[in-house]
Amino acid sequence: MPPSFGQLLRSFRIRAGLSQNLLARRAEIDPAYVNRLERADQNSTNLPRRPVVLRMATALGLGPADADRLLVACGLCPQAITRLGTWEPALGHVAGVLADTTLSDDDRAEFRELIRIAASRWVASR
Repeated sequence: MPPSFGQLLRSFRIRAGLSQNLLARRAEIDPAYVNRLERADQNSTNLPRRPVVLRMATALGLGPADADRLLVACGLCPQAITRLGTWEPALGHVAGVLADTTLSDDDRAEFRELIRIAASRWVASR
């Protein structure tokens, strides 16, 4: 099971060497709110909105991939998807395969690896 938003936020905060108070100050939110977010469980309905998550990601010095992980853990669409500006049919195919409940864990892992390999061709050429 992937980490909850609170667990992920706490791990990123510790990795950045920030206290809850310093993160709150940098993200312009209440320190008690940071504490509540870190203590929230996987099923919490009291998660922050996108602007707050993005301010926290900036305050934590997160790169695009980790900022997207934080957004997704909060139930929000990752920045990488929102930058497309419209729905990309290829993403629908990938999501469909990954969501297929008849696919074995090994097949799903192999599919992810193939996507990673294919994507690395263009990512590496930047």
